[in-house]
Amino acid sequence: MSGKQDALLVLHDCSAFDGIPSQPISLMAPQAQPSPIPAYDEQPDQGFARGLSLYGARYGAADKTIETPLNQLFLFTLENARFVLHPGLDGMIIDQQHRMIIEPSCFCQHGMYQSNQRLPDMQEHEEQDEVFLGFDAAWRNYYHWILYGVSKMQLAKTYLPPQTRFIVPDMPKAEATRRPAFAPETFETSLRLANIQDRIFRASDGVHRAKKLHFLWHSPTMPELYLNFPEPHRHFDTMAVPVRHDLPSRFYVTREGGHDSRISPEEQNQIDPVLEGKGFQKIYLETLDLETQIALFRQAECILAPHGAGLANLAFSRPGTKILELNRQLDGQSHLRNCFYVIASRRGLSYMVLDLDEQALTSELLDGAITRLERAPPDSPAR
Repeated sequence: MSGKQDALLVLHDCSAFDGIPSQPISLMAPQAQPSPIPAYDEQPDQGFARGLSLYGARYGAADKTIETPLNQLFLFTLENARFVLHPGLDGMIIDQQHRMIIEPSCFCQHGMYQSNQRLPDMQEHEEQDEVFLGFDAAWRNYYHWILYGVSKMQLAKTYLPPQTRFIVPDMPKAEATRRPAFAPETFETSLRLANIQDRIFRASDGVHRAKKLHFLWHSPTMPELYLNFPEPHRHFDTMAVPVRHDLPSRFYVTREGGHDSRISPEEQNQIDPVLEGKGFQKIYLETLDLETQIALFRQAECILAPHGAGLANLAFSRPGTKILELNRQLDGQSHLRNCFYVIASRRGLSYMVLDLDEQALTSELLDGAITRLERAPPDSPAR
């Protein structure tokens, strides 16, 4: 029966690659990939290159190619394990030796327990037989939910027996404490479009036990590299939505009005006349339902956007779609976050990045960058 746990759980850390039983799912051999299309002559690439180094990739400054390492994807299985749902600790996995598995728990707020190596007091729930855990502690972010949580459940459906329950947060309860950056309707629609709603178990906050617990991870272990494998993208393409001829094929994804616009008012003043002159429509993704967002990106020809979770929808774009990302270093980091380059290269998109830490944004610079992007030949599909 459910009840308060008798004692706080003492934790140690353990890597999934330290002997946890696993099944190989996919392997990507080392390969050379095209670098981003330069936005202007002699564009500095240090921030982009530093970001790539976190993936184990090498940026060839001379020939402008990117050498990726061997990537391997595994389905891991733990016996008699625990998983946690708690604000800041969602998706934490703990093995029967009371060790926290580092990789799937990497987005947890570790300071909530590391000061005394104990979890907060929380409810302990009845043991389940066999479960799969795909979401992480940042699932309230649209990028994390769609591209990690939903996608991994889609992939797990291929490999796990039908009695396996796919764990998701109990959205009505979690919404009050996590305040997701997307609507509950998006949550429910994503499960339906992924065709996994019949496998879902909505878990309440607390510690849950499972006789058998599965999760996916990869080597190298940076989370973004999951999207370098072809399998997730094949599942993205199965999410059926109607074609919408009323939607624009050239658009700018704006973050104006949000808590973090990523673009200053002065920069937006430089962007707006270019949008008008180049025939781009301004789009507020937060006003669109999930099916509309998928349809929008699937029929897009050219997309302009600041770095942000809305670009997760690039996973639905067609090969040859042109994308210009306005990027800059975030949260005191010394590198660009290149997660959308990974998606673009896997899907065969024509990708350009404008590093706003290296170059001030002007209307003339942006206009020239878009012209370059439009004239660039499309990359061959990587899938």
